[in-house]
Amino acid sequence: MNNRSFTFRPFILMTALVLFLAFCMDTTAETLRRPQYMFFLIAVFLVLFVFRRLVDITESASILLIGVMMRTAYVLYTAIWTRQHDVIDFGTGEGHAGYIEYIFDHLSLPDGDPRTKWAFFQPPLHHIIAGAWMRFCAHFEVAGRQLQENVQLLPLFYISAVTILTFFICRELKLKSWGTRIALYIVCFHPTFILMSGSINNDALSLALATLALYLIILWYKDPTYKLTILLALSIGLSMMAKLSGGTVAPAVAALFILKLVKDRDNIIRYIPKFIVFGVIVFPLGIWWEVKNMIRFGMPFNYIPAVGEQLHAGLFARLFDIRTKSVYPCLAADGAGYDEYNVFLGLLKTSLFDDANLGLESSGINLFAVILFISALILAVMSFVVTILVLKDKKGIYEMAFEHKLLFGVLYVSLFISYFSFALGSHNYSAMNFRYIALIIPVEAVFLGVFTDAVKDKQHIRFRLFAATVLAFAAASVSTYILLGFAR
Repeated sequence: MNNRSFTFRPFILMTALVLFLAFCMDTTAETLRRPQYMFFLIAVFLVLFVFRRLVDITESASILLIGVMMRTAYVLYTAIWTRQHDVIDFGTGEGHAGYIEYIFDHLSLPDGDPRTKWAFFQPPLHHIIAGAWMRFCAHFEVAGRQLQENVQLLPLFYISAVTILTFFICRELKLKSWGTRIALYIVCFHPTFILMSGSINNDALSLALATLALYLIILWYKDPTYKLTILLALSIGLSMMAKLSGGTVAPAVAALFILKLVKDRDNIIRYIPKFIVFGVIVFPLGIWWEVKNMIRFGMPFNYIPAVGEQLHAGLFARLFDIRTKSVYPCLAADGAGYDEYNVFLGLLKTSLFDDANLGLESSGINLFAVILFISALILAVMSFVVTILVLKDKKGIYEMAFEHKLLFGVLYVSLFISYFSFALGSHNYSAMNFRYIALIIPVEAVFLGVFTDAVKDKQHIRFRLFAATVLAFAAASVSTYILLGFAR
């Protein structure tokens, strides 16, 4: 892609990091208390120090780099069965790990009704890539636990790609330095992205491809070439081939397609072949797995297995009862289902700590967890208000083009409709997990960045309080998850 906002260099550097970790480091220790990791960090800083005058390391690049290092640290101390979703373990024949292992062993997709094995109903793109990656590593004599742990390096790459693509989006939307910084602090240090970096299920790949689609549709609207049309179709189709919910980005993309037709109505005929090419690519890629299983095994198109203990709280309590015992998710059985039933609390808590009570690992984490919770709550409320302000702005206070407002506004609404229909339609705690709406992080980061750039007086006390809240959120997130690495 010949575009000023895009460069392959950060992806090449991430590939180098993944290869180094896979073949030169022992990543099986479940702690940061290893001299090997400390010397690796020292080596990185020494290299940066030596080349500081040859490489222009901007503040944005520094934030991205520290974010990568934070997520790398998390992956180094997190085992493949720790803080995972539907992974189970290698050697069990079930879960995402079993799915990957089957492809690794047999070089083929599992045969038979996918509903008979846990998590095998999921589309196979992530599992194919992970199985091929394990084969590649095994060819170079990586074996045993290290071979399995290397699978975590894939989501590390994917989530880092999300942060890089968010930076490209900020550049494409012409956010200024302060706006870009605020957006990057949000995406680079958000606990959800730290947690997803070590999660070997299919969430991270689908999210990365959906974020790529968001970037590509911005480029496409400016220059609707066949090349960008094909790349956009591939990104959405492959996102759905990783996880069907990757298609949530489609309504926003369709909105920009329609807007382009309306704006360029005199040349509608030139877009029809491009839309045909788009459809020919995106639909087979995106839904072939579901259609195949529906025809062969009668599996419902959007099949979701029943999971977990049922919640017995009513709709009113799930929406308005915000009493809570802890900043961490409360999962103790109370005789009437799990007591973490409020959808907003579930959304906030799982975005910060997933399903874990990190205080059980180390009491020293609790102070930072409370700061993280409070700052995240403030930012969540601010993000909602800022989103409304930016989308409603007709006076040009916020520098965001109409097409970008339409794109991010439709995506914002689509994500929340999808999330709440699933969370409230299912009486399971697991349905409230923030990972189902993780794409909202770059969306809200952009809105906060646009808002930041519109603040004329950066010395005003209100702006300083806002910036301090963002920094407190980032610092508390880093402190929480670094301390977690030293808890063992």
